[in-house]
Amino acid sequence: MDKKAGAKIGIFGDTGMVGAEIDKLLSAHGGVEVVYRRNSRREEGSLADCALVFLATRDEESMRYARAAADADVKVVDMSGAFRIGLPEFEKWYGIKHGAPDLLQKAVYGMPALYADEIRGAGIVANPGCYPTAVILTLKPLRGLLRGEAIVFATSGNSGARREVEIDSNEISYSYGKLHKHVPEMNKYSGFDIDFNPIVIRSVYRGINACIRAELSDELSQADPTRAANAMESTIGAAYTEDDLVEIVRDTADHQFGTKDVNETNKLLIKVRVDGKYAYLNSLLDNLYKGAAGTAVENMNLMLGFPRLQGIAVTKMG
Repeated sequence: MDKKAGAKIGIFGDTGMVGAEIDKLLSAHGGVEVVYRRNSRREEGSLADCALVFLATRDEESMRYARAAADADVKVVDMSGAFRIGLPEFEKWYGIKHGAPDLLQKAVYGMPALYADEIRGAGIVANPGCYPTAVILTLKPLRGLLRGEAIVFATSGNSGARREVEIDSNEISYSYGKLHKHVPEMNKYSGFDIDFNPIVIRSVYRGINACIRAELSDELSQADPTRAANAMESTIGAAYTEDDLVEIVRDTADHQFGTKDVNETNKLLIKVRVDGKYAYLNSLLDNLYKGAAGTAVENMNLMLGFPRLQGIAVTKMG
């Protein structure tokens, strides 16, 4: 059969947190049909019928399922960390042996704002992590304007931990400093040395709020703070197109931007401030959309020849 003409899609892990979000977006896409589903309880349909599958699965499972998809000549968008970084880095940071190193060599990092052309021709795409999306898209355009280590403190709603929201307020810091497995991913694609400090807010469901501090370059540190901030805003703005859905925003007396402004959209909002010799950058996104399912559908669109934002929630739904 002609898999491209059918735009038939499979989802591994369709009942999980991210898999369900992908399924929801595909149901409103208009150009694809989910014909294969697999989770821990059941399997429906045939993998061989699919043009592309999403792997909303853990690292070990993704390596195994990616092999099955490749053997069936089916394209893959993987949501785990199994194909995002090089082999030595993966085995060091994830603590497991890679089960498909040949596929890892072929994988393309699935950040459309940076690698759209490569994604179009890819057979396997590694969807970025949610925290890395917030950090990489904010910092990468600023190489040359900032220097040294970038210190990141980022909060996430509890959906990032795949758990139900807790009634009582409970904020958990974990793997802080340089211990988190997303650190090498952020280092590789941002071009900065990242000190990363994640905080899960278990009484909140979704949304990432990343605060980043980095030292200004010699040239910017000698400029007026307003001019330095304006220069960074202009540089970030020039780095992205309208389809990237990356926007520079400024707080006003009437409105301070937060995760409420991005949740249930595929937007990334960035605020810029300069104080002394340091830049302070605030990056806001929805961890389940821009940080996961929304970008995954963007990748699918590029790989299958659809308009990049078809089926994507650009503005808040409902």
